[in-house]
Amino acid sequence: MSPRKERSAALPEILFATLILGLVTAVVIPPMVYSSDVRSAECRANAALLNAKIKRYADMHNGWAPADQAAFETMLASDKELLPGPHSKCPYGEPYRYDPASGSIVPHAH
Repeated sequence: MSPRKERSAALPEILFATLILGLVTAVVIPPMVYSSDVRSAECRANAALLNAKIKRYADMHNGWAPADQAAFETMLASDKELLPGPHSKCPYGEPYRYDPASGSIVPHAH
């Protein structure tokens, strides 16, 4: 039997494969990392807008904010200008909870 020559990968082939893996990683990883940051920021911004809407509602109703979560939901449904679309839930799918004692949105962690 004659000895077989095994062909191993040449340096340029290894570098090319590493380059392709690096490019794929650079394209795929950042959106996965930054999407949660963006959604958290959007959630905080929406909560701030909802708090402003609650204040505006109270100003229009002689200082009375919505009495409970149901009244808050009714307030949201009555005016779609502030947050168009499904605005009773944050980008993570959790509903915004209203605290009638403080008259504001209860912050939640993500």
